[in-house]
Amino acid sequence: MLNRVYSIFDKRIRPLRNYVFLAFPKHNIAYARITEPAFQILRPVLHRLAGTEDLLPANSPETEAPSGSERLLFHGDVELLTARELKRRHPDMKILAWVQDPLHRLAYCYEKIILNSDPMPSYYRERHFATSMTPDEFVSQVSGISDLEADNLFRSQTAFLTYKGTLAADVVLPLEDFEQSLNRFFAESRLKSRALSVAPYRLSSFVSQSTLRAFSEAALMQKLKRRYRSDYLLLSSQDALIA
Repeated sequence: MLNRVYSIFDKRIRPLRNYVFLAFPKHNIAYARITEPAFQILRPVLHRLAGTEDLLPANSPETEAPSGSERLLFHGDVELLTARELKRRHPDMKILAWVQDPLHRLAYCYEKIILNSDPMPSYYRERHFATSMTPDEFVSQVSGISDLEADNLFRSQTAFLTYKGTLAADVVLPLEDFEQSLNRFFAESRLKSRALSVAPYRLSSFVSQSTLRAFSEAALMQKLKRRYRSDYLLLSSQDALIA
């Protein structure tokens, strides 16, 4: 009962949280925007799908600020939808989702929220996060927040991708297997990879080695495995398919 009440309240105060699917009707595919590093790297591909390449600066799309590039994206043939809207409007559209190792994803979140020099977002302040938090304290705090009220930076990836109790994505692409996942992404979207410049994925470009070492502590990793059990199961199933 309480979950139902919160769900209704949550939909009213945070209506954009579930709008994570970018639908490209011309190509009959949808991209699930879940992990920020994947979104940043794939910007040239997404602009090609949306038909907004001509709106980008004459230099490389990779040099464009992420926020500015994202705004330009929505000048093209793209729809930002929830899973429910996507299934209703485009029932036959193929859904592609890039997913990330929860450890890497939370380490990125830690640096962006805790170590960042910018003011902490109100969502985190209201839930007693602090810039003095260690990685272990941060993960403990995150672990106490359910997916029902989690910020999208640390919400379980399976929570984004589950619709009516089943996995909505048709193709799940592990970010850690970048080259293979990128080739599959090109194949599914029917784009020619040679005509696009996509920077390789390097974890070190998004998270420092010191933070990664801290997140690799055994006790902290156990907390992550408990909190993101469904994500790890999803990733292990994709590893089996790739193998």
